[in-house]
Amino acid sequence: MNPHDLLKQASDLIGERGADYGGIENNFQLIADLASLRLGRDIHPYEVAVIMVCVKNARNFANPTHTDSRLDAMNYEAFATMFAKDYEDQKSNAGADIDYKRKRDFRAAVVTKLNTKLDLSHLETVQAPRSAES
Repeated sequence: MNPHDLLKQASDLIGERGADYGGIENNFQLIADLASLRLGRDIHPYEVAVIMVCVKNARNFANPTHTDSRLDAMNYEAFATMFAKDYEDQKSNAGADIDYKRKRDFRAAVVTKLNTKLDLSHLETVQAPRSAES
């Protein structure tokens, strides 16, 4: 497949997804608002797009030939480009530092592995009470 065909497919996906999820700006703003509430800090649509590119890149490592993830990543890069100027302006106006910080400057997250097998043996079976009409 050539790059022009891939870009055309990515473009077509924007239209399809737009029909399902609404406009790009509104959808990404809603995602940013929800993430802001969950994380307790303002999240910008630009950051949402960058994170989604990372999600798609991670999925590509697991399945390098899965075209859909690559097409989505292209679109998320385009969306990040759309939001970049506003993000830069907002951060600049707030006096915030948006420079990249090297990963080694951050403490690694501690993650507990999930036990995927649920132990339900401690639960007892309870019968629902019978109604008077029965």
